[in-house]
Amino acid sequence: MMEYTLMSFMPVILASTMGALVAQVMYGNEPAFRIPEVALGSLMNLPWIVIVGLVIGLMAGVFIHISRSQRLQKLPLWLRLGVVGVATGALAWRFPEIQGIGYDSVAAALNNQLTITVLLALMVAKVLMTAITVAGGVPIGIIGPVLVAGAATGALGGMLGGWLWPDKAADPGIYAMLGMAAMMGAVLQAPLAALMALLELTHTPNIMLPGMLVVVVACLTSRQLTGCEGFFISSVRYGLHPLQQPLMQALSRVSVPAVMERQLVRTERMIKPDQARRLLETNPMWLVIERSSEEKPVLALKAAELARWLLEHDEALDGEAPPEDELIDLLEIPGQRLEMAPIGLQATLSEAFLKLQDSALGALYVVHGYRPKQQRISGIITRGAIERYYHYTDARQTDARETDS
Repeated sequence: MMEYTLMSFMPVILASTMGALVAQVMYGNEPAFRIPEVALGSLMNLPWIVIVGLVIGLMAGVFIHISRSQRLQKLPLWLRLGVVGVATGALAWRFPEIQGIGYDSVAAALNNQLTITVLLALMVAKVLMTAITVAGGVPIGIIGPVLVAGAATGALGGMLGGWLWPDKAADPGIYAMLGMAAMMGAVLQAPLAALMALLELTHTPNIMLPGMLVVVVACLTSRQLTGCEGFFISSVRYGLHPLQQPLMQALSRVSVPAVMERQLVRTERMIKPDQARRLLETNPMWLVIERSSEEKPVLALKAAELARWLLEHDEALDGEAPPEDELIDLLEIPGQRLEMAPIGLQATLSEAFLKLQDSALGALYVVHGYRPKQQRISGIITRGAIERYYHYTDARQTDARETDS
């Protein structure tokens, strides 16, 4: 949602709680990965943890840059899919561990059951193939592959540390755990989420101290040295996600009833002058003109236009009685008529704004009720109403006005 608000966060908490409850009822409360006992043993491991965090931060930057490569995305779709399929098949022929999400490989890395060759393949090939697959337009999840690559990198770092300091280095499985959190935090630029995932996956609170160090180092490295934002931030920015814009963030917090114009009356297209005067007795702002066919758009006419026409009509009669069969065609009298489309009462202003932008509509009519023949029109919302709620002015125009003044 690109924001932290109570109304947007409460459903996430409820959904997470229900998911965890169902999982624990069905499968028990065992951790996702069984790991060796966490014990750093010596503070000499802390500088090495910083170095591992630097390496993982650089890997995360490479992953994000490749996955957002414009050159790859401009290639024909058949060529992108072909390259991804052939490369994945060729690598999987030699290293089948790179296939799939890879949680089995993570469990093996945590328990020191993978060779250096396999760990190197998971470290390099998993990152590159996942990034190329994302850039190729294949819809895949990235959390699992990111955890696998991080665990493999951390395990390799732990093995190298054990070779350099045999008596003081911690178990490679501990470094694998730290690598998982560091890679996840650096790719997503979400250090708190990475630390929470580390705690939930391992049920080991002792890992939090070195975990905070490695995650912070990896996140700063990815952001400052490689110039990468989080994976999802990059995706919505390059894709111009509407909620990334301040205007749409503000409009998404407000529902349409807050700004809709409620003073309206519904009428048919052809009415008599007496009916027109009765419509205006309630001082409406809008006339909603219902059409003879559902295929024709509903129109809105300012009530003031009808009042003006009646005044001119009475002046033209000059005291004479109008014909008894006289009818007023609301589509013929002078005035601007707005084509409208329906929108639900529970919709937000951002939804209304996007609907008005995507089609040649002048306004929207707010409907209440679920049965088509029993829906009530509660109000009308126009572009002007949205603009009056939130004035979005270009800062350069503001500066220019200040300079002129």
